Amino acid sequence: MLGTADTPRFVADYRAKWLPLVADRYPEPSQAPRSPDEEIVALLHRPERMLVPEVADYPAHLHIDLLPDRQGRGYGRALMETFLRALHERGVGAVHLSMVSANRPARAFYDRLGFHEIAVPDPGPVTYLGRSTAEAGR
Repeated sequence: MLGTADTPRFVADYRAKWLPLVADRYPEPSQAPRSPDEEIVALLHRPERMLVPEVADYPAHLHIDLLPDRQGRGYGRALMETFLRALHERGVGAVHLSMVSANRPARAFYDRLGFHEIAVPDPGPVTYLGRSTAEAGR
């Protein structure tokens, strides 16, 4: 699980501090990606894609991905509740995430945790979800 309490600050730091450390090893593609690896490298150079106006009221964001043998055993819920509680304790009121819309098991997981859909025009293959951190641990 990865996350940040402040997406705009994360994007600025990513662009200014982290990307310069790896850009020479993974140069920005000059043409459209032709493989999954090339797609990831192209995304590496576009951190501003995380600044979606419709999710501005959900300043924190997260990513969670559990190995199949850890799914359905409570680990995901425990990680999420810990992260949500930490955000709430720091005064961060809401969090968002994006997920591949076709991933129905993930959507069911997020629904059980109280996430709701955030309308974003032309989101492509992803759905944006958000929730308050005040409900952490419920």
